[in-house]
Order: sequence, then structure tokens, then C-alpha cells
Amino acid sequence: MLEKFLISIGLKQPDNVPDIYIESNTTVRPSGENKFVDDESFSDLRVHSPKDEVEIKALRSFSEIHGLGVAIKEEFIVAMDIRDIPDQSERRRILDFVTGMAFMSNATIRSINRDGVFLILSTNSSLSTEERERLQQLGLYRLNV
Repeated sequence: MLEKFLISIGLKQPDNVPDIYIESNTTVRPSGENKFVDDESFSDLRVHSPKDEVEIKALRSFSEIHGLGVAIKEEFIVAMDIRDIPDQSERRRILDFVTGMAFMSNATIRSINRDGVFLILSTNSSLSTEERERLQQLGLYRLNV
């Protein structure tokens, strides 16, 4: 378990790379409920190239957390969406793990949507007004959190 943690935060290289660590890039397809995951395509959602834009990570289970750890390690601004995880204990496990990753990376984590969306910011980054408006249009960011 410790070895998996060290690999996920980038402190150790894996001996072999299992298929679950191979990332696939998809595009954001918001549904009527403003969620980003459907039965056809679920994985990490890359919507940026520069570091001042938000990388959206929609997780369905704890096993998908590796891509989130890589984005935090590379100091991207990350919006973590765990709204599609019905099990509250798994949500808590993910949130505890991500809080530890953020702490080790000197990043901050804050809730931007009470339904289960969190923003992870590295110490040298901030969320621009344009990005906040874009996240609001996508249904991720709520003003009254």
C-alpha cells in the first residue's frame, strides 16, 4: 500500500506500468445535470494546455486517482469532481488522500461545489476570473458554497 502511495505521488517509479495507469484524453461533455461522466466515456478530462487553466478530473472510484496525483505534482490547477461516487466512505477516502497529496505539494484544497467538487491550487497559482466564470458555466463552481 505504501508503495502504491509513493508511486501515485511520484516519489517512486513503478516496476511495470499496469493498464489502469495509462491515461486516456477525452473532452468535456456536460449532460443536463452538469456532470462530466457518462457510461460511454469516463476518465480524466484534459481541457487545457497552459498552467493557468483548470484541469478537470472526474473520478468514479479510488482506483482513478493516479492521474489526479500527477496533475497535482505538476502544479496544475485541478478541479476534482467526485459527484458520481455514491459511496460516502469512498468519497471520504479520496478526499483524505487528496488532502494528503495537496499538503505534501504545498497546495491548497477548497470546496467549490457542495455536491462534491474541489479545487486544488498550488502555492504559486490563482484562479482567474475567466476560469471561475468558465467553471460556473460548466456547472462546477458555485458562488454560494
